[in-house]
Amino acid sequence: MKSLIRPARRFTLAIVLVLAFGGAFALYTNEGMSQEQRDEVLIKAIPFVAVFVAIVLAFIFVVVAIAQTLHGRVPERSYRPIEGLIVGGIVLGVLALFQGWRIFAYEYGFLLLLFSTLAFMIWSHITPMSITGSRLMPRLEQRAHVIGLIAGGLLWAVLALGLILDARPTEPYGVRRQVWELMMTEEERTETAEAARSEHRTSQAPLFALISLLPGAIVYFATREAVSITRSHISLPAEEATISPVEVSELTAD
Repeated sequence: MKSLIRPARRFTLAIVLVLAFGGAFALYTNEGMSQEQRDEVLIKAIPFVAVFVAIVLAFIFVVVAIAQTLHGRVPERSYRPIEGLIVGGIVLGVLALFQGWRIFAYEYGFLLLLFSTLAFMIWSHITPMSITGSRLMPRLEQRAHVIGLIAGGLLWAVLALGLILDARPTEPYGVRRQVWELMMTEEERTETAEAARSEHRTSQAPLFALISLLPGAIVYFATREAVSITRSHISLPAEEATISPVEVSELTAD
């Protein structure tokens, strides 16, 4: 963790300077420019770009910190499944964006693709444990699997329930408020409400449960490694996991 202190200071300083520049520029334009000048695209874009650059710098630091912390410490038995889950999230996100039947799948597919892509950018910078070191790792004890399943299951349940409740249909059920109140009969309102609830039960809820399985499974693999007692016997990082030469004087004849 000490190796992260210097990068943390540098990134923090850079972020503060960028945000200070954006804030100072916005203050200057509000005080020293006319409304017509302030409405120019370039003038409006500079504070936004400053905030965007600050977010990018923060994300880069997160990548650096995670990559250094987990460098050579993630066995292949967990690294590859997590990588596959992230790629699966990207594929599902792309499929949801290109399907033309459900608008809610398009909306949440974009978010899934975004977060999966960011996760892949982070995960691809982590160097896994060497193949030799991974093979020498002791088997995970049952306790690690149980704790991992509990953690992953809790995240899956909370995330799925949150998404399902957030997307629960409410009045006017996708219809314009004026049409709902002034142009629809009570029978039409009932039919529209029932159709929206039915779509939520049969289409949206299963999709949210499926999407939530991805982060839940990732947490399972990560937690079982973190709580395993075999973590104290982790082998050297990938580039250090080599066989040391043996001195000739140490060899004895049979």
